[in-house]
Amino acid sequence: MMTAAEFWKSLRNQISPQEEKALISGKGLCISVFNRDVCLRLLENGCLGGGPVSSEKAERLAAELRDYLNEYMKDKPEGHKWIILACLYLTFLEHLPMHPQSAAKWTEKDGRYFCPSMEPDSITCSYCMCEKMERELL
Repeated sequence: MMTAAEFWKSLRNQISPQEEKALISGKGLCISVFNRDVCLRLLENGCLGGGPVSSEKAERLAAELRDYLNEYMKDKPEGHKWIILACLYLTFLEHLPMHPQSAAKWTEKDGRYFCPSMEPDSITCSYCMCEKMERELL
């Protein structure tokens, strides 16, 4: 276990000064608009507080994401880092869904997130803040 501040620092340390400049300028990186916005929040917001973060769980999610990206996004390995950083930050520090709302079509109700495309047996979905959307919420 590590504190949220320690976890944030471990994520922050993965971004070099050159990469930080590229993130801010929006040029020179293979990164989506969504993940760039998340990584900018990581830089700007620092640690958002919160409870302890399981380093084991974070490492498992990062490994699952690497495996997934190596299989389904193997033609853009330079983008993997930004997806993984964004997912870790969203999951463990912002406690938000890993996908943009426009892509996953999740909805929020009373501070809970519901996703129509959530696959309960999916390893990465099991880390997401979303719950499986029931028919009455569709």
